[in-house]
Amino acid sequence: MTRRLPVYLLLDVSESMAGPPLRAVDEGVRLMLRALKKNPYALETLHMSVITFAARAEVALPLTELLSVVPPKLAVRPGTAMGAALTLCRELISRDVKKSLPGDKGDYRPLVFILTDGAPTDDWRGPAADLKRIVPRPGVIALGCGEDVELETLSRIAETTVSLADVTPEGMEILFSWVSASLAVSSQAAGAGECDGSPAVSLEKSPLREGLTLVKFGEAPPRSSRPRLFLHRVCQRTGGLYVAVYRSVAGTGRYLASGTHPLPEDFLQDGAAPADPVDVSLLAGPETCPYCGNMGIFYCDECRTSYCFDVKDSSGTCYCRGCGKTYMLGDGNESFDVPGSSG
Repeated sequence: MTRRLPVYLLLDVSESMAGPPLRAVDEGVRLMLRALKKNPYALETLHMSVITFAARAEVALPLTELLSVVPPKLAVRPGTAMGAALTLCRELISRDVKKSLPGDKGDYRPLVFILTDGAPTDDWRGPAADLKRIVPRPGVIALGCGEDVELETLSRIAETTVSLADVTPEGMEILFSWVSASLAVSSQAAGAGECDGSPAVSLEKSPLREGLTLVKFGEAPPRSSRPRLFLHRVCQRTGGLYVAVYRSVAGTGRYLASGTHPLPEDFLQDGAAPADPVDVSLLAGPETCPYCGNMGIFYCDECRTSYCFDVKDSSGTCYCRGCGKTYMLGDGNESFDVPGSSG
């Protein structure tokens, strides 16, 4: 029986990944699989599992031989429970990976890739230590994407941390091309009998592509304490839920709108990951509802929900879909706190 090389992908699907970033990850995974399925060594040895994590960690794909792998559907959720993902990965490895016995070498030691664009919202220290105990170095590789990722934390979780500056389709193509090349090298080493325990991901045989940076432990750049804000809105016309993303303006304490993205109808079933509230007077820049194009925002102090509204509506009325309360423009205080989400 052919020895398997188990590969576990842990993918961040938190709301900070909403919109183009998650679509770029989805396409990156597909690109990686297309490349690997052309490699005879990978087809012979690689088995892949996918774990997604947000408010909780879930098995999106159980350990499956490469030829039969179908990319799982990725859906955005609140929170970044990386610790839960590490724990689930350890449990799957303990269950799935065949251990070596006298006269039977069993599976190769697994490789774990963790992709995220932010910071954990749960405890990760214990789960990271537990995972490392059953995945000897250098089997845990972190892929930190974007300028807001907490690289210092990733360098403590993983043996190897690779940083990608921009979460764009082009960036994800570079990142997953490197992952597929690394796995191709690893599977070839396994298939050719060049290793006994774990075919390591080799930066020498699969060098980093332009745009990727190796982050050494203790050398991660500092991260802003709150680089982005994530605020939930409801479209007053359609009732659709969306997230408004704001980025901090260095040295000002203010935040500038950087985009809005629709969220799934069942998004809040997992519960929003809480964050400190923010004073709306600190928010600046145009914010456009992705459903109807409205550019105004009002907040219902009765049910604590933010809605879009049409600034061109001559009546000047705003209607809360949740409690039915009606507001007139200019009512209330222009400075008040709205609840945020941790992304």
